Amino acid sequence: MKSVTDFITDHKPSDDIIVLGQCPSSKTQPFKNGTFARLQKWLDYAEINEWSFHNVIPNKINSYDINDVDADALRKAVEGKSLIIALGGFVSKVCKKYDISHVSIDHPSPRNRNLNDPKYEKAMMEKLKVAALVWLSN
Repeated sequence: MKSVTDFITDHKPSDDIIVLGQCPSSKTQPFKNGTFARLQKWLDYAEINEWSFHNVIPNKINSYDINDVDADALRKAVEGKSLIIALGGFVSKVCKKYDISHVSIDHPSPRNRNLNDPKYEKAMMEKLKVAALVWLSN
């Protein structure tokens, strides 16, 4: 992945907010319900207009091995960030391993069956919005 702007036009990175993911799709044209399109919808709902992105395993494609996490790059990516959003259980586990305070939300992949339930997705979006409001109030 080159940058989030490959997926989301007019994207603005943030010095304060970072989204941590794992092995994002390399497709440069997001489809309507694609990972980055859904993530953008969630962040828009939470009124998060600027955010940065970091892949916790930047050097191996489709790895689910926590030993492949680039710990130095991860620490550098989250340094100074006040809101860290972890996409999915694996990334949340990585954050816990490295003692990184974060908000965990579902992975926005179209393959995530939890998101077939609109009520589930809405509740998760509300959780993200509350975390953003708390961050904004600090």
